[in-house]
Amino acid sequence: MGGRAEIRSFQRITDEVASFLKPRLGGDTNVKVISHTDADGIAAAAIMARCLYAYDVPFNLRFTRPLKSSEIAELGKEDHNLFIFLDQGSGQIEAIHKFILNKPRDVVIIDHHPGGFPEHPNLVYLNPHACGLNGAKDVSTSGAVYSVVEQVDRSFRPLVKLAVAGAIGDREEFFSGFTSSNDILVKRAIDLAFIRQGEGLRLIGHTLSPVVECLRLSTRPYIAGISGNLAECRSLVDTLGLPHSSTLLELGPEAERRLRDAIFARVGPIASNEEFCYSLWGTTYTIETEDFVGPRDLMEYVAMLDACGELRKPEFGFAVAMGDGGAQSGALTLMNNRQERMLSALTWITSNLSSLKFTPKLMHIYFGSAVDSTMLGEALSLAIESGVIHTDRPVLGLADSGTEELKVSIRSTSGLTMQGVNVGRAIARAAEAVGGEGGGHDVAAAARVPRKLMNEFIAKLDQTLSEGVKSSG
Repeated sequence: MGGRAEIRSFQRITDEVASFLKPRLGGDTNVKVISHTDADGIAAAAIMARCLYAYDVPFNLRFTRPLKSSEIAELGKEDHNLFIFLDQGSGQIEAIHKFILNKPRDVVIIDHHPGGFPEHPNLVYLNPHACGLNGAKDVSTSGAVYSVVEQVDRSFRPLVKLAVAGAIGDREEFFSGFTSSNDILVKRAIDLAFIRQGEGLRLIGHTLSPVVECLRLSTRPYIAGISGNLAECRSLVDTLGLPHSSTLLELGPEAERRLRDAIFARVGPIASNEEFCYSLWGTTYTIETEDFVGPRDLMEYVAMLDACGELRKPEFGFAVAMGDGGAQSGALTLMNNRQERMLSALTWITSNLSSLKFTPKLMHIYFGSAVDSTMLGEALSLAIESGVIHTDRPVLGLADSGTEELKVSIRSTSGLTMQGVNVGRAIARAAEAVGGEGGGHDVAAAARVPRKLMNEFIAKLDQTLSEGVKSSG
Protein backbone atom coordinates (compact mmCIF):
# COMPACT_ATOMS: atom_id res chain seq x y z
CA MET A 1 0.00 0.00 0.00
CA GLY A 2 1.32 3.43 -0.95
CA GLY A 3 2.15 5.84 1.85
CA ARG A 4 1.67 9.59 1.99
CA ALA A 5 4.88 10.38 0.10
CA GLU A 6 3.87 8.14 -2.78
CA ILE A 7 0.37 9.60 -2.90
CA ARG A 8 1.82 13.14 -2.90
CA SER A 9 4.10 12.15 -5.79
CA PHE A 10 1.10 10.76 -7.69
CA GLN A 11 -0.84 13.97 -7.07
CA ARG A 12 2.12 16.11 -8.21
CA ILE A 13 2.37 14.24 -11.51
CA THR A 14 -1.41 14.43 -11.86
CA ASP A 15 -1.09 18.22 -11.71
CA GLU A 16 1.66 18.14 -14.35
CA VAL A 17 -0.47 16.07 -16.74
CA ALA A 18 -3.45 18.37 -16.20
CA SER A 19 -1.24 21.40 -16.89
CA PHE A 20 0.00 19.76 -20.11
CA LEU A 21 -3.52 18.86 -21.22
CA LYS A 22 -5.36 22.09 -20.37
CA PRO A 23 -3.85 24.42 -23.02
CA ARG A 24 -4.47 21.73 -25.65
CA LEU A 25 -8.21 21.61 -24.93
CA GLY A 26 -9.18 23.92 -27.74
CA GLY A 27 -7.86 25.61 -30.82
CA ASP A 28 -6.80 23.23 -33.56
CA THR A 29 -6.11 20.20 -31.34
CA ASN A 30 -7.25 16.95 -32.94
CA VAL A 31 -7.14 14.01 -30.52
CA LYS A 32 -6.83 10.26 -30.91
CA VAL A 33 -7.80 8.27 -27.80
CA ILE A 34 -6.71 4.63 -27.55
CA SER A 35 -8.15 2.68 -24.63
CA HIS A 36 -8.42 -0.89 -23.38
CA THR A 37 -11.65 -2.84 -23.79
CA ASP A 38 -12.30 -3.90 -20.18
CA ALA A 39 -14.43 -2.09 -17.60
CA ASP A 40 -11.52 0.05 -16.42
CA GLY A 41 -10.58 1.01 -19.97
CA ILE A 42 -14.17 1.82 -20.94
CA ALA A 43 -14.69 3.90 -17.77
CA ALA A 44 -11.37 5.70 -18.34
CA ALA A 45 -12.32 6.48 -21.95
CA ALA A 46 -15.70 7.84 -20.87
CA ILE A 47 -14.11 10.12 -18.25
CA MET A 48 -11.63 11.50 -20.80
CA ALA A 49 -14.32 11.82 -23.48
CA ARG A 50 -16.58 13.78 -21.12
CA CYS A 51 -13.72 16.22 -20.62
CA LEU A 52 -13.00 16.53 -24.35
CA TYR A 53 -16.70 17.00 -25.14
CA ALA A 54 -17.00 19.76 -22.54
CA TYR A 55 -14.19 21.66 -24.25
CA ASP A 56 -15.51 20.91 -27.74
CA VAL A 57 -12.32 19.11 -28.73
CA PRO A 58 -12.70 16.82 -31.77
CA PHE A 59 -11.48 13.31 -31.07
CA ASN A 60 -11.48 9.81 -32.46
CA LEU A 61 -11.74 6.88 -30.03
CA ARG A 62 -10.44 3.36 -30.55
CA PHE A 63 -10.93 0.49 -28.13
CA THR A 64 -8.33 -2.22 -28.44
CA ARG A 65 -6.13 -4.65 -26.56
CA PRO A 66 -2.60 -3.28 -26.08
CA LEU A 67 -1.29 -2.52 -29.53
CA LYS A 68 1.59 -4.33 -31.20
CA SER A 69 4.55 -2.31 -32.53
CA SER A 70 3.31 -2.71 -36.11
CA GLU A 71 -0.10 -1.35 -35.12
CA ILE A 72 1.46 1.67 -33.42
CA ALA A 73 3.44 2.28 -36.62
CA GLU A 74 0.15 2.45 -38.53
CA LEU A 75 -1.36 4.64 -35.82
CA GLY A 76 1.49 7.10 -36.24
CA LYS A 77 0.44 7.69 -39.86
CA GLU A 78 -2.93 9.09 -38.75
CA ASP A 79 -3.50 12.84 -38.83
CA HIS A 80 -3.78 13.71 -35.13
CA ASN A 81 -1.61 16.08 -33.13
CA LEU A 82 -2.40 14.60 -29.69
CA PHE A 83 -2.50 10.89 -28.88
CA ILE A 84 -3.93 9.77 -25.53
CA PHE A 85 -3.24 6.19 -24.44
CA LEU A 86 -5.46 4.88 -21.63
CA ASP A 87 -4.98 1.61 -19.73
CA GLN A 88 -2.06 0.80 -22.03
CA GLY A 89 1.00 2.52 -23.44
CA SER A 90 3.55 1.92 -20.69
CA GLY A 91 4.55 -1.42 -22.19
CA GLN A 92 4.61 0.00 -25.74
CA ILE A 93 6.68 3.11 -25.02
CA GLU A 94 9.51 2.22 -27.43
CA ALA A 95 7.13 1.96 -30.38
CA ILE A 96 5.26 5.11 -29.29
CA HIS A 97 8.58 6.97 -29.14
CA LYS A 98 9.68 5.70 -32.55
CA PHE A 99 6.47 6.11 -34.52
CA ILE A 100 4.59 8.96 -32.82
CA LEU A 101 6.83 11.12 -30.62
CA ASN A 102 9.46 11.40 -33.36
CA LYS A 103 6.93 13.01 -35.76
CA PRO A 104 6.76 15.07 -33.47
CA ARG A 105 3.30 14.64 -31.91
CA ASP A 106 2.09 15.15 -28.35
CA VAL A 107 1.40 12.02 -26.32
CA VAL A 108 -0.39 11.52 -22.99
CA ILE A 109 -0.17 8.09 -21.36
CA ILE A 110 -2.42 7.38 -18.39
CA ASP A 111 -1.94 3.79 -17.37
CA HIS A 112 -1.50 1.55 -14.33
CA HIS A 113 0.57 -1.25 -15.86
CA PRO A 114 4.32 -1.48 -15.26
CA GLY A 115 6.55 -0.18 -18.02
CA GLY A 116 9.12 2.41 -19.03
CA PHE A 117 8.87 6.08 -18.15
CA PRO A 118 11.30 8.03 -20.35
CA GLU A 119 11.56 11.82 -20.48
CA HIS A 120 10.47 13.56 -23.67
CA PRO A 121 9.31 17.16 -24.21
CA ASN A 122 6.17 16.02 -26.06
CA LEU A 123 5.26 13.26 -23.58
CA VAL A 124 3.52 13.28 -20.22
CA TYR A 125 2.44 10.21 -18.36
CA LEU A 126 0.65 9.34 -15.16
CA ASN A 127 1.39 5.89 -13.84
CA PRO A 128 1.24 4.78 -10.19
CA HIS A 129 4.33 2.60 -10.67
CA ALA A 130 6.39 5.73 -11.40
CA CYS A 131 5.33 7.10 -8.00
CA GLY A 132 6.04 4.08 -5.83
CA LEU A 133 2.40 2.92 -5.92
CA ASN A 134 1.14 -0.44 -7.15
CA GLY A 135 -1.14 -0.22 -10.17
CA ALA A 136 -2.74 -3.56 -9.35
CA LYS A 137 -3.91 -2.33 -5.94
CA ASP A 138 -3.67 1.40 -5.35
CA VAL A 139 -5.28 3.05 -8.38
CA SER A 140 -6.79 1.95 -11.69
CA THR A 141 -6.49 3.82 -14.98
CA SER A 142 -9.98 5.29 -14.63
CA GLY A 143 -9.00 6.60 -11.19
CA ALA A 144 -5.87 8.17 -12.68
CA VAL A 145 -7.83 9.75 -15.56
CA TYR A 146 -10.39 11.08 -13.12
CA SER A 147 -7.63 12.61 -10.99
CA VAL A 148 -6.38 14.49 -14.07
CA VAL A 149 -9.72 15.81 -15.33
CA GLU A 150 -10.71 16.87 -11.81
CA GLN A 151 -7.63 19.09 -11.81
CA VAL A 152 -8.60 20.44 -15.22
CA ASP A 153 -12.02 21.48 -13.89
CA ARG A 154 -13.77 20.64 -10.61
CA SER A 155 -17.09 20.40 -12.47
CA PHE A 156 -16.01 16.88 -13.51
CA ARG A 157 -16.20 15.64 -9.91
CA PRO A 158 -19.39 13.59 -10.45
CA LEU A 159 -17.33 11.35 -12.75
CA VAL A 160 -15.65 9.88 -9.67
CA LYS A 161 -18.28 7.13 -9.72
CA LEU A 162 -16.81 5.90 -13.02
CA ALA A 163 -13.38 5.84 -11.36
CA VAL A 164 -14.77 3.62 -8.60
CA ALA A 165 -16.35 1.36 -11.22
CA GLY A 166 -12.99 0.98 -12.95
CA ALA A 167 -11.26 0.04 -9.70
CA ILE A 168 -13.90 -2.59 -8.94
CA GLY A 169 -13.64 -3.90 -12.50
CA ASP A 170 -9.89 -4.40 -12.12
CA ARG A 171 -10.35 -6.19 -8.78
CA GLU A 172 -8.73 -3.45 -6.73
CA GLU A 173 -11.30 -3.81 -3.95
CA PHE A 174 -10.16 -6.17 -1.20
CA PHE A 175 -11.70 -7.75 1.90
CA SER A 176 -10.52 -4.77 3.94
CA GLY A 177 -11.67 -2.24 1.36
CA PHE A 178 -9.67 -0.06 -1.00
CA THR A 179 -6.10 1.14 -0.57
CA SER A 180 -4.16 4.35 -1.19
CA SER A 181 -5.51 6.60 -3.97
CA ASN A 182 -8.49 4.32 -4.58
CA ASP A 183 -9.49 4.67 -0.93
CA ILE A 184 -9.33 8.46 -1.23
CA LEU A 185 -11.52 8.44 -4.35
CA VAL A 186 -14.13 6.08 -2.86
CA LYS A 187 -14.39 8.12 0.33
CA ARG A 188 -14.76 11.29 -1.72
CA ALA A 189 -17.54 9.72 -3.79
CA ILE A 190 -19.36 8.73 -0.59
CA ASP A 191 -18.79 12.11 1.10
CA LEU A 192 -20.13 13.93 -1.97
CA ALA A 193 -23.21 11.64 -1.95
CA PHE A 194 -22.50 10.27 -5.42
CA ILE A 195 -22.29 6.72 -4.03
CA ARG A 196 -23.92 5.01 -1.06
CA GLN A 197 -22.11 2.20 0.74
CA GLY A 198 -24.05 -0.73 2.19
CA GLU A 199 -23.84 -4.45 2.87
CA GLY A 200 -25.54 -7.41 1.26
CA LEU A 201 -25.42 -10.05 -1.46
CA ARG A 202 -23.04 -9.09 -4.26
CA LEU A 203 -24.60 -11.33 -6.91
CA ILE A 204 -24.87 -9.91 -10.42
CA GLY A 205 -28.56 -9.46 -11.20
CA HIS A 206 -29.75 -9.02 -7.62
CA THR A 207 -31.38 -5.70 -8.59
CA LEU A 208 -32.31 -6.72 -12.16
CA SER A 209 -33.39 -10.37 -12.32
CA PRO A 210 -35.88 -12.64 -10.52
CA VAL A 211 -34.16 -14.39 -7.65
CA VAL A 212 -34.13 -17.84 -9.30
CA GLU A 213 -32.51 -16.49 -12.45
CA CYS A 214 -30.05 -14.45 -10.39
CA LEU A 215 -28.89 -17.64 -8.67
CA ARG A 216 -28.79 -19.71 -11.85
CA LEU A 217 -26.53 -17.18 -13.58
CA SER A 218 -24.25 -16.59 -10.62
CA THR A 219 -20.61 -16.63 -11.73
CA ARG A 220 -19.11 -14.26 -9.15
CA PRO A 221 -19.07 -16.42 -7.21
CA TYR A 222 -19.70 -19.64 -9.09
CA ILE A 223 -21.78 -21.63 -6.59
CA ALA A 224 -21.20 -25.35 -7.02
CA GLY A 225 -24.48 -27.25 -7.31
CA ILE A 226 -26.50 -24.05 -7.72
CA SER A 227 -24.98 -22.01 -10.57
CA GLY A 228 -26.40 -23.35 -13.82
CA ASN A 229 -28.80 -25.72 -12.04
CA LEU A 230 -32.32 -24.35 -12.44
CA ALA A 231 -33.98 -27.14 -10.42
CA GLU A 232 -31.67 -26.58 -7.44
CA CYS A 233 -32.20 -22.82 -7.62
CA ARG A 234 -35.98 -23.27 -7.53
CA SER A 235 -35.70 -25.74 -4.68
CA LEU A 236 -33.57 -23.38 -2.63
CA VAL A 237 -35.93 -20.44 -3.17
CA ASP A 238 -38.97 -22.60 -2.38
CA THR A 239 -37.33 -23.85 0.83
CA LEU A 240 -37.00 -20.26 2.00
CA GLY A 241 -40.57 -19.44 0.96
CA LEU A 242 -39.48 -16.64 -1.39
CA PRO A 243 -41.53 -15.63 -4.45
CA HIS A 244 -39.80 -16.61 -7.70
CA SER A 245 -40.72 -13.42 -9.56
CA SER A 246 -39.16 -10.88 -7.16
CA THR A 247 -35.65 -9.53 -7.30
CA LEU A 248 -33.45 -9.75 -4.21
CA LEU A 249 -33.62 -5.97 -3.94
CA GLU A 250 -37.43 -6.19 -3.75
CA LEU A 251 -37.28 -9.02 -1.19
CA GLY A 252 -35.22 -6.90 1.21
CA PRO A 253 -32.23 -7.31 3.56
CA GLU A 254 -33.73 -10.05 5.76
CA ALA A 255 -34.41 -12.30 2.76
CA GLU A 256 -30.87 -11.64 1.52
CA ARG A 257 -29.41 -12.77 4.85
CA ARG A 258 -31.54 -15.92 4.89
CA LEU A 259 -30.49 -16.76 1.34
CA ARG A 260 -26.84 -16.14 2.21
CA ASP A 261 -27.03 -18.55 5.14
CA ALA A 262 -28.81 -21.17 3.02
CA ILE A 263 -26.11 -20.94 0.31
CA PHE A 264 -23.34 -21.31 2.89
CA ALA A 265 -25.10 -24.39 4.25
CA ARG A 266 -25.37 -25.90 0.76
CA VAL A 267 -21.77 -25.39 -0.36
CA GLY A 268 -20.16 -27.00 2.69
CA PRO A 269 -16.37 -26.55 3.11
CA ILE A 270 -16.13 -23.84 0.45
CA ALA A 271 -17.98 -21.55 2.87
CA SER A 272 -14.69 -21.22 4.75
CA ASN A 273 -12.98 -19.79 1.65
CA GLU A 274 -12.50 -16.06 2.32
CA GLU A 275 -12.64 -15.04 -1.34
CA PHE A 276 -15.80 -17.04 -1.98
CA CYS A 277 -17.47 -15.54 1.07
CA TYR A 278 -16.64 -11.96 0.09
CA SER A 279 -17.71 -12.53 -3.52
CA LEU A 280 -21.09 -13.65 -2.19
CA TRP A 281 -21.63 -11.20 0.68
CA GLY A 282 -19.95 -7.96 1.56
CA THR A 283 -19.79 -4.25 0.86
CA THR A 284 -22.12 -2.92 -1.81
CA TYR A 285 -21.95 0.40 -3.65
CA THR A 286 -25.00 2.09 -5.09
CA ILE A 287 -25.10 5.14 -7.38
CA GLU A 288 -27.13 7.94 -5.80
CA THR A 289 -27.22 10.59 -8.57
CA GLU A 290 -30.42 10.81 -10.61
CA ASP A 291 -28.78 11.52 -13.98
CA PHE A 292 -26.96 8.18 -14.06
CA VAL A 293 -27.62 5.70 -16.90
CA GLY A 294 -27.22 1.96 -16.28
CA PRO A 295 -27.57 -0.33 -13.25
CA ARG A 296 -27.23 1.62 -10.02
CA ASP A 297 -25.47 -1.25 -8.28
CA LEU A 298 -21.81 -0.78 -9.16
CA MET A 299 -21.06 -4.52 -9.28
CA GLU A 300 -23.76 -4.90 -11.93
CA TYR A 301 -22.62 -1.76 -13.72
CA VAL A 302 -19.08 -3.15 -13.91
CA ALA A 303 -20.39 -6.52 -15.13
CA MET A 304 -22.24 -4.66 -17.91
CA LEU A 305 -19.10 -2.77 -19.00
CA ASP A 306 -16.99 -5.94 -18.92
CA ALA A 307 -19.60 -7.82 -20.95
CA CYS A 308 -19.50 -5.17 -23.66
CA GLY A 309 -15.73 -5.46 -23.85
CA GLU A 310 -15.54 -9.24 -23.70
CA LEU A 311 -18.22 -9.64 -26.39
CA ARG A 312 -16.34 -7.15 -28.60
CA LYS A 313 -18.94 -4.38 -28.30
CA PRO A 314 -17.14 -1.86 -26.03
CA GLU A 315 -18.94 1.00 -27.77
CA PHE A 316 -22.19 -0.05 -26.04
CA GLY A 317 -20.64 0.23 -22.61
CA PHE A 318 -18.97 3.50 -23.57
CA ALA A 319 -22.28 4.95 -24.76
CA VAL A 320 -23.96 4.04 -21.46
CA ALA A 321 -21.04 5.55 -19.52
CA MET A 322 -21.46 8.71 -21.59
CA GLY A 323 -25.11 8.89 -20.46
CA ASP A 324 -26.83 7.52 -23.57
CA GLY A 325 -30.03 5.91 -22.29
CA GLY A 326 -30.72 4.43 -25.72
CA ALA A 327 -27.69 2.14 -25.40
CA GLN A 328 -28.69 0.68 -22.02
CA SER A 329 -30.95 -2.08 -23.33
CA GLY A 330 -28.29 -3.37 -25.72
CA ALA A 331 -25.61 -3.25 -23.03
CA LEU A 332 -27.78 -5.18 -20.55
CA THR A 333 -28.55 -7.79 -23.22
CA LEU A 334 -24.81 -8.22 -23.69
CA MET A 335 -24.41 -8.59 -19.93
CA ASN A 336 -27.00 -11.39 -19.82
CA ASN A 337 -25.35 -13.09 -22.80
CA ARG A 338 -21.96 -12.81 -21.15
CA GLN A 339 -23.31 -14.33 -17.92
CA GLU A 340 -24.55 -17.34 -19.86
CA ARG A 341 -21.22 -17.76 -21.65
CA MET A 342 -19.18 -17.30 -18.48
CA LEU A 343 -21.40 -19.85 -16.75
CA SER A 344 -20.57 -22.30 -19.53
CA ALA A 345 -16.86 -21.52 -19.18
CA LEU A 346 -16.86 -22.14 -15.43
CA THR A 347 -18.93 -25.30 -15.83
CA TRP A 348 -16.33 -26.49 -18.37
CA ILE A 349 -13.49 -25.77 -15.94
CA THR A 350 -15.31 -27.60 -13.15
CA SER A 351 -15.80 -30.63 -15.41
CA ASN A 352 -12.22 -30.60 -16.71
CA LEU A 353 -10.14 -30.08 -13.57
CA SER A 354 -8.32 -33.32 -14.44
CA SER A 355 -6.89 -31.44 -17.46
CA LEU A 356 -4.90 -29.15 -15.17
CA LYS A 357 -1.20 -29.83 -15.60
CA PHE A 358 1.57 -28.93 -13.19
CA THR A 359 5.12 -27.70 -13.52
CA PRO A 360 7.29 -26.76 -10.52
CA LYS A 361 6.15 -23.09 -10.51
CA LEU A 362 2.95 -23.17 -12.54
CA MET A 363 -0.31 -24.94 -13.21
CA HIS A 364 -1.83 -24.64 -16.67
CA ILE A 365 -4.88 -25.70 -18.63
CA TYR A 366 -5.53 -25.63 -22.37
CA PHE A 367 -9.05 -24.54 -23.22
CA GLY A 368 -8.83 -24.86 -27.00
CA SER A 369 -11.96 -23.17 -28.30
CA ALA A 370 -14.11 -24.11 -25.29
CA VAL A 371 -13.78 -20.59 -23.87
CA ASP A 372 -13.74 -17.36 -25.84
CA SER A 373 -10.23 -15.92 -25.64
CA THR A 374 -11.62 -12.55 -24.48
CA MET A 375 -13.11 -14.27 -21.42
CA LEU A 376 -10.07 -16.32 -20.53
CA GLY A 377 -8.55 -14.16 -17.79
CA GLU A 378 -11.87 -13.45 -16.11
CA ALA A 379 -12.80 -17.14 -16.16
CA LEU A 380 -9.55 -17.98 -14.36
CA SER A 381 -10.10 -15.23 -11.80
CA LEU A 382 -13.64 -16.40 -11.08
CA ALA A 383 -12.54 -20.05 -10.81
CA ILE A 384 -9.93 -19.10 -8.21
CA GLU A 385 -12.25 -16.76 -6.29
CA SER A 386 -15.00 -19.36 -6.24
CA GLY A 387 -12.75 -22.12 -4.94
CA VAL A 388 -13.11 -24.18 -8.12
CA ILE A 389 -9.33 -24.09 -8.60
CA HIS A 390 -7.25 -24.43 -5.45
CA THR A 391 -3.87 -22.97 -6.16
CA ASP A 392 -0.49 -22.76 -4.49
CA ARG A 393 1.09 -21.41 -7.67
CA PRO A 394 0.00 -19.18 -10.59
CA VAL A 395 -2.64 -20.55 -12.97
CA LEU A 396 -2.16 -20.22 -16.73
CA GLY A 397 -4.97 -20.59 -19.23
CA LEU A 398 -4.38 -21.02 -22.96
CA ALA A 399 -7.07 -20.59 -25.61
CA ASP A 400 -7.12 -20.62 -29.40
CA SER A 401 -7.18 -17.16 -30.95
CA GLY A 402 -7.01 -17.74 -34.67
CA THR A 403 -5.20 -20.53 -36.43
CA GLU A 404 -1.63 -19.50 -35.60
CA GLU A 405 -1.96 -17.66 -32.28
CA LEU A 406 -2.80 -18.47 -28.69
CA LYS A 407 -4.25 -16.03 -26.18
CA VAL A 408 -2.80 -16.81 -22.76
CA SER A 409 -3.81 -15.37 -19.40
CA ILE A 410 -2.23 -15.94 -16.03
CA ARG A 411 -3.59 -15.30 -12.56
CA SER A 412 -1.77 -15.31 -9.24
CA THR A 413 -2.66 -14.36 -5.66
CA SER A 414 -1.60 -11.60 -3.31
CA GLY A 415 0.05 -14.22 -1.09
CA LEU A 416 2.24 -15.41 -3.96
CA THR A 417 3.07 -11.82 -4.85
CA MET A 418 4.36 -11.28 -1.31
CA GLN A 419 6.66 -14.26 -1.88
CA GLY A 420 8.18 -12.52 -4.90
CA VAL A 421 6.05 -13.92 -7.72
CA ASN A 422 5.43 -11.34 -10.48
CA VAL A 423 3.45 -12.91 -13.32
CA GLY A 424 3.38 -9.72 -15.41
CA ARG A 425 7.16 -9.55 -15.63
CA ALA A 426 7.47 -13.33 -16.13
CA ILE A 427 4.93 -13.60 -18.94
CA ALA A 428 6.44 -10.63 -20.79
CA ARG A 429 9.86 -12.32 -20.82
CA ALA A 430 8.50 -15.75 -21.71
CA ALA A 431 6.32 -14.40 -24.54
CA GLU A 432 9.20 -12.40 -26.00
CA ALA A 433 11.39 -15.51 -25.95
CA VAL A 434 9.01 -17.31 -28.34
CA GLY A 435 8.25 -14.32 -30.56
CA GLY A 436 5.07 -13.17 -28.81
CA GLU A 437 4.11 -10.11 -26.78
CA GLY A 438 2.66 -9.78 -23.30
CA GLY A 439 2.75 -8.21 -19.88
CA GLY A 440 0.54 -6.97 -17.07
CA HIS A 441 0.40 -6.72 -13.30
CA ASP A 442 2.14 -8.78 -10.64
CA VAL A 443 -1.09 -10.73 -10.00
CA ALA A 444 -2.72 -10.78 -13.46
CA ALA A 445 -1.26 -10.67 -16.95
CA ALA A 446 -1.78 -11.85 -20.52
CA ALA A 447 0.06 -12.48 -23.76
CA ARG A 448 -0.31 -13.66 -27.33
CA VAL A 449 2.12 -16.33 -28.50
CA PRO A 450 2.58 -18.58 -31.55
CA ARG A 451 0.38 -21.64 -31.22
CA LYS A 452 3.08 -24.01 -32.50
CA LEU A 453 5.38 -22.92 -29.65
CA MET A 454 2.90 -23.52 -26.82
CA ASN A 455 5.05 -26.10 -25.00
CA GLU A 456 8.19 -24.01 -25.36
CA PHE A 457 6.33 -21.01 -23.98
CA ILE A 458 5.06 -22.95 -20.94
CA ALA A 459 8.56 -24.25 -20.21
CA LYS A 460 10.05 -20.76 -20.55
CA LEU A 461 7.37 -19.26 -18.31
CA ASP A 462 8.00 -21.87 -15.61
CA GLN A 463 11.73 -21.16 -15.81
CA THR A 464 11.18 -17.40 -15.66
CA LEU A 465 8.89 -17.69 -12.64
CA SER A 466 11.52 -19.80 -10.88
CA GLU A 467 14.25 -17.28 -11.63
CA GLY A 468 12.02 -14.39 -10.50
CA VAL A 469 11.33 -15.92 -7.09
CA LYS A 470 15.03 -16.70 -6.60
CA SER A 471 16.10 -13.15 -7.48
CA SER A 472 13.60 -11.66 -5.03
CA GLY A 473 14.59 -13.96 -2.18
